[in-house]
Amino acid sequence: MESITTDSNDAAGTWVLKVLQILQPEAAKADLLRSMDLFGGLRWPELEEAGAQFDQVAVRRGARLTVQGRADSMLCILISGEALVSADARPLRVIGHGDTVGLTSMLYRIKSPETTIALSPIRALSAGPDQFRGLVRQATIRRRLTALAADQLRRGRPFRGR
Repeated sequence: MESITTDSNDAAGTWVLKVLQILQPEAAKADLLRSMDLFGGLRWPELEEAGAQFDQVAVRRGARLTVQGRADSMLCILISGEALVSADARPLRVIGHGDTVGLTSMLYRIKSPETTIALSPIRALSAGPDQFRGLVRQATIRRRLTALAADQLRRGRPFRGR
């Protein structure tokens, strides 16, 4: 992924959110996760445990989050902004709040089946390999991520393995 920075100096955030992120960073991330379908219905302790696995990042417009045929080194879940997902030079869909980037590659340890390019500045929650392993240790989240990855592969191009 290119041009990603941590979101600690983002002037667009409100001062209340920044204070919350400093005093209770896992609670702030858990609150963001709760607003996403993928994490809907989870208990607060599960959300906090999941939130602890993520860092908040900023991605500039035009940056590639994934490149088809390359292994991904992180899972991103979009908080704000939009990205174009394509495969074999064909646009597939536009993604936004709550959508994942890099999931199938991280989960199945395969090369990315898609290229994802930021259409606007993006704020996202990001989990690297160690954080991702911590995330999938939670059975409920692992099941949801596996179902989502299978759905993404069905909607994209056929699964071709490594």
